[in-house]
Amino acid sequence: MPRNLMRKILFGLVWLGVVLAACQHTPEATQAPATTTMVPTATALPSPTPTATPAPPTAVLWAGPEAAPALRDPAWAWVQSLAQDQGFVPLQRQPGEDLPPNVQVIVAVEAAPPNTDARILAIAPPSEVEEAVQKLDPTPADLAHRAFLAGYLSAVITKDWRIAMLATENEAQAAQAFEDGGRYFCGLCRPLYPPFVVYPAYALLPPESDAAAWQAAVQRLQAAAVHTFVLSPKAMQANVAQDLPNNVVLIALDNPEDPTRYAASIAADVQAGLDALWQDPALASTPVPMRLDVYDSGAISPGRQRLAEEVMHDLEAGFIAP
Repeated sequence: MPRNLMRKILFGLVWLGVVLAACQHTPEATQAPATTTMVPTATALPSPTPTATPAPPTAVLWAGPEAAPALRDPAWAWVQSLAQDQGFVPLQRQPGEDLPPNVQVIVAVEAAPPNTDARILAIAPPSEVEEAVQKLDPTPADLAHRAFLAGYLSAVITKDWRIAMLATENEAQAAQAFEDGGRYFCGLCRPLYPPFVVYPAYALLPPESDAAAWQAAVQRLQAAAVHTFVLSPKAMQANVAQDLPNNVVLIALDNPEDPTRYAASIAADVQAGLDALWQDPALASTPVPMRLDVYDSGAISPGRQRLAEEVMHDLEAGFIAP
């Protein structure tokens, strides 16, 4: 075989091998970067919890049906006034009833106060009340003390001391105190001119007396030339004032509905006593003061009023015992 032909054959075989090798070589596949897929997860939301509405702060009058109206009524008026000033809700409860939540203050009238953390002001409480309770003593302004002062005042302002008191039989102690008060100023109180009647005088009627009975008592006292009449709370409730002539002087032993008909009134100032306790939490007890209000300065001059106020202060301090 010619040498040139042999070279061509070898060259062709080598080239063929190269081509076959190139065809068998597979380039490595390019690896794509991994992709992270976020799968959303359902999250359970907590159920809404209702928020409890706090109970409003309250002020409570704690009094039974047997509590004296002369103490209970002004105490309730004070509770209502305090509630308005402090943003409290005023409520009335009786012993044995449940208290509302969030009680801020309790005013107990002639009753043992409930066991509570609220502040307690007690008017004429039972003797076994605990020391933490602030106490209000109504004795220095009770009906007997007020009647004594009315007897003194009426004797001071009345010529010949022609004074009398109208009351019921269950107010007999007050009538005696009225007489003592008049005699505290005028002694024997003997008039200089007829009719010569023993003054101070008083008329006591049964509590169930009707208008005719009261009118008859008024006429008897008018026949005795009485010029100044003192009306007990029961006589005021019976509207005795309307049966009296306008030329007589009237003194009320409680707060009158129509002050213009009276020359003066003498009342127990329960609200002033409660104010004193409320303003001083450290004050353990205080007496109920009396309040003398003069409506007719022509009948009761400032000088005579001042004399009566001096006796009033002595009564409150215990220097004078009716």
